[in-house]
Amino acid sequence: MNEETRSPSKRGRRIAAVAAAAVVLLAALYLLFAFSGIPFIAKWRTLYIETAMGTMTHQWLATAFLPDSAIEEAMKDVEARFQDNLIEASDIAQGTEAPPPSESARTLEEQAIADFAALFPEVDLSTLPESITWEDLPVLEKEKLEGVRTTAGDKVWAIDVPNKILILTVSGEGYQGKLAIAKDSSQVILAKNTLSGRGQTVTELCDAYGAVLGVNASGFYDPEGKGRGNVPMGFVLSGGEYSGQALKGRYQTAGFDYDDNFRAGRGLDLDEMRDAVQFYPIIVLNGEKNIDGSFGMGIQPRTVIGQTADKAALLLVIDGRRVGHSLGTTVSECADILLRYGCWTAMNMDGGSSSSMTYNGRSITKNSSAMPQGRYLPDAWVVKGIPFIDVLD
Repeated sequence: MNEETRSPSKRGRRIAAVAAAAVVLLAALYLLFAFSGIPFIAKWRTLYIETAMGTMTHQWLATAFLPDSAIEEAMKDVEARFQDNLIEASDIAQGTEAPPPSESARTLEEQAIADFAALFPEVDLSTLPESITWEDLPVLEKEKLEGVRTTAGDKVWAIDVPNKILILTVSGEGYQGKLAIAKDSSQVILAKNTLSGRGQTVTELCDAYGAVLGVNASGFYDPEGKGRGNVPMGFVLSGGEYSGQALKGRYQTAGFDYDDNFRAGRGLDLDEMRDAVQFYPIIVLNGEKNIDGSFGMGIQPRTVIGQTADKAALLLVIDGRRVGHSLGTTVSECADILLRYGCWTAMNMDGGSSSSMTYNGRSITKNSSAMPQGRYLPDAWVVKGIPFIDVLD
């Protein structure tokens, strides 16, 4: 046999050997990931399983590749965590309003600065560029806010003085999103879908209620991913009008009473509530973090609503499932973000591809839904106000 006929055979054997080695390596890595008790690997295996099992349509990412024993081990105490998170109404304390600032003789500019600082103490005034004059207020949008930060270090995306709204860009390892701080909680209401054949997007719900800002609220029945977003999970209380059917188990009530206090837990007197929905878990309670880690819910797009001790509403949306932009967060990370801004009580809302925030008639977050305008939803938390500027992309 000459060299010419021998060489292809040698190359074939080399390729086969490399392929076999690759298969062995992949098999070893799979076994290590699926069964290893090494704490670092076990932590990320659990987070992977929780993230997959926390979705409606992507649980196969865990069930198709990992043994049942690994999935059962990762999820074994999840329901116990939710039961521990159930809060009775008697456990909830109310925050105290901040005292009004003292007044002294000021020039008009000094008064403007003092009024702005009193309304938005979160803004680090030293980061406002000299090109911004106080005559530019009451409206500043993101193009003029390059470099403007909060005292906690987050980017300021919009300052809306007439509607008393501050919008921030929040980011961290693997995530980006928006946090809206609405200073007047009496403006925050639950907008309820009025269509029969389908739900409405957050933008549509804002338009229907004359709202300047909104985020998604309730979950909805979504069999095989084909739900139309018009049948909410749990009851809906909108403007004192009750509809739907209450759910038990891990579901708890969250919303605003007639004194504009945000309240969350079981056993709330619904006669005292003006707007409320059901979801889980409570992530901040009485000014303290109420959860740890991923809480069995993995890394997902998130929506959270809460309130500070002085009755500023906090509406948080974290983008997710977008490689290169944002993968999502745990509910624990959401609590950390809100606590930076004095959160007193907060509840996680429906997340995933439903997570979306609209401001001035346009979505300002990047939802993971296949629908460009966002998913159809049964309701949304909206901030009634005066739309007045065209928000840039």
